[in-house]
Amino acid sequence: MVRARIFAALLAVLLLSSGARATNTGGYDNGITFTPTVTAGAYASGQSMGGLQTVKVFRTTTVTSWIFDIFQITSKGGNTGAMTIYTYDTKPVGTCTDTSAFVENATDIGKRFMAPFVMTPAVVGAGTTSSTAQLLQVVSGQNHDSPQTQNLYICIVANGVITPGSTSDLVVKIGGAQD
Repeated sequence: MVRARIFAALLAVLLLSSGARATNTGGYDNGITFTPTVTAGAYASGQSMGGLQTVKVFRTTTVTSWIFDIFQITSKGGNTGAMTIYTYDTKPVGTCTDTSAFVENATDIGKRFMAPFVMTPAVVGAGTTSSTAQLLQVVSGQNHDSPQTQNLYICIVANGVITPGSTSDLVVKIGGAQD
């Protein structure tokens, strides 16, 4: 037991003195699930679904880097309408209010965490009423609020008529590795 601790300490000293960088990536993986409160009625193309979502994905306000690797959206009611997902590393100033037309301010373009992407949930398996879409893509980034926060901002926009069956119809899971 004592030998193992001494060996681990020596190994750490050797690695650090050789220029190796000690990080926490992989040890702080997270998967965050949230349910935007949507309107149980029809959304028209271009309307925000659930308004701006503020999601704490960064580990702390001093270590605000993150490696995004999954975005999954599920409609418990089985909606299969396409949605565009906008993500921001700085709080946007445009309009992302539930049932209102989404308006991205010109200054918000530079605040995007990654390019907007379209997701179209599909029914998964016989006997289920839910539909799911998933994006797997590796993107690294950090929060740029001033002062820095742990937040990533997400706006979901309907690409056509979508009618959620309840106010908790959408379930979103977002994951990545915190550094």
